[in-house]
This record gives sequence, structure tokens and C-alpha cells, in this order.
Amino acid sequence: MVKINLAGRNLALVIFLAILLGGSLTETCAAQTNWVSLISVSDKTSNTPVPVGQSLLAGHSYNVTIQVDVPFTQAGSGFTLKLNDAMTISGTQYWYLLTKNYGGYDSNTFTPGERSITFKQTSGKINLAVLFSVPIDITVQQALGVTYRFLKPDFQLILVTVTGGSTVGFQKFNISDSSIENYLKTAEQKSNLISAGQVDKAYSALISGVMAQADVVYKLGLPEKATDILNVLSVTNLPAPPNNSMQTILMGAAGLFAVVAIAMFLMYSRVNSKASMRSSTINDARNELAGLEVTAARYDESLANELKRLKEKLGEEA
Repeated sequence: MVKINLAGRNLALVIFLAILLGGSLTETCAAQTNWVSLISVSDKTSNTPVPVGQSLLAGHSYNVTIQVDVPFTQAGSGFTLKLNDAMTISGTQYWYLLTKNYGGYDSNTFTPGERSITFKQTSGKINLAVLFSVPIDITVQQALGVTYRFLKPDFQLILVTVTGGSTVGFQKFNISDSSIENYLKTAEQKSNLISAGQVDKAYSALISGVMAQADVVYKLGLPEKATDILNVLSVTNLPAPPNNSMQTILMGAAGLFAVVAIAMFLMYSRVNSKASMRSSTINDARNELAGLEVTAARYDESLANELKRLKEKLGEEA
């Protein structure tokens, strides 16, 4: 009798552990599964296809076509596709069913005008298109009267869950805007100035230094100012070949410009009580630029003119 009870307890324990481990394995498999694959992306605003890996742009409308591959049928279970709440409708509805004969389709749960649509979990493949607009301000943050813009990497646009809440699919994109993309494009162009043979390799350290400073400002959320810093690196401002004195002047001028740009950002972020300090610092920077302008004029007129322009621009900010 004792042996029978012991065997029963062991059997119950085995069953309990099997259920527990089975549930854990199911959750783990679900977490590692992605039923969603991307077919195509079309920018409806510019009427152009979007290459794989390219960011979606704030303020643009898109048509994203996906395939959902349901690996097995589960009686009494369904799956739901949901578009991120941040997206807005573009047209009369979000979702368009492209596979007409999918066995899990249920007209009672297919609600194309809402963010979420539900199907019965039936083995098979289903293609869908989703049309939406990316909000114009999705990359924007405001603080102390300053507008900051940040790239949103790996933004989860579409999420697929099954009955019970487990995630079985997703589709992610980077979300950017025109200011961010302009900076990234400019940075790529400036990084290739030497390899493209547009400027002398003697400027390598100078270009690297200015690009590093611009990247700092970009990561602070100011892509427009970061682009302004990069634009000092031009063929006309970097005549070839430079002698040692000329290279020193260029490095000093560009370095000072980058420092001034960062200082301006920091001062813009302060309250009005710091206005006098801001004005004093800008005036000091203008004086240093004026000195460099006189020296640079002995070597290259275009550089001297660029320094003069920067000095006058700072004067407008004082």
C-alpha cells in the first residue's frame, strides 16, 4: 500500500514538472519566434520604394506589406496584429487583406479601420498591407525652449500576439526625420573627402576632429547645428597641399568653431539669468576668430572669408 501511494506521488510530481517545464518551453519558443516577414515598404509621400534597412521619416505616409507565417493550428486560439499606437491613419483604413483564402479569416474579427485585427490560429501564410502616417513630431523633444531631435532605433511598428498574450511576431524600423537624415548624409560625404581625392590627406586629423565634435552635438539632439559644424569642411576651405603653418591654422580654426558650437548649445539650454555670461563668451570667441582671420588671410583668402562669416554669425547671437 505504501509503495502504491509513493508511486502515485512520484507520478503526480512528474506530471506537475512536465506541465511546468512545458509551459516554460512554450513561452521560450514563442519569445524566440517571429511569424512576421517583411515583403515591401513604399513611401506614399514621395511615391518611392523604401530599401531594406532605410529609416521611416516623420511626417511621411507608408504602405508596409508583410507576411504572417502561422506554423501550426491551435483550436480555440487566435492571433492579433497590432499597429503601434503612435501611428496615425492614412486613408480610410489601416489594414488590407491580400490573401483572400486564409483559413483563419473571420469577418467578425477583421476590423481594418482599427489598429488591431484578429484571426483564428490556422496553419498557413497570410499577406497583409498596412497604411499609416508617421507623426511629424515623433522624433522631437522640447526642453527650456529648445527643440531636440533624436533617431528612434528599432521602433516596434507591428506586434503579433496569440491568445494568452505571448508574442509570436514583430516588425521593427528605425524612425528618423529630414534634419537627422541631412546630418547623416552630410557626415558620410565629409568622411569621404580624402578617399574621394577631393582634399589632401594631410587634413585627415582635422576632418576627424571636426566630425567627432559634430557627432557630439548630433547625439545631444541638435542635428541642424551638427550639420553646420560639418559644413566648415569644404573643398574651398581646405586647399591642397597645406604647409605645416597652414594646417595648424586650419586645425585651430575648425576646432574653435566646434567648441563655440557646443558652447552655444549649452548656453541656449540655460535660463535667462545666464544671458550676460552667454554674451561675454560669444564675444570672446568672436575676438579669437578675428585674430585667426587676420593670420589665415596670409595663406588662403577663402578660409579667411569663412572665419569672417562665422565671426559675424556669432555677432548676431550675442
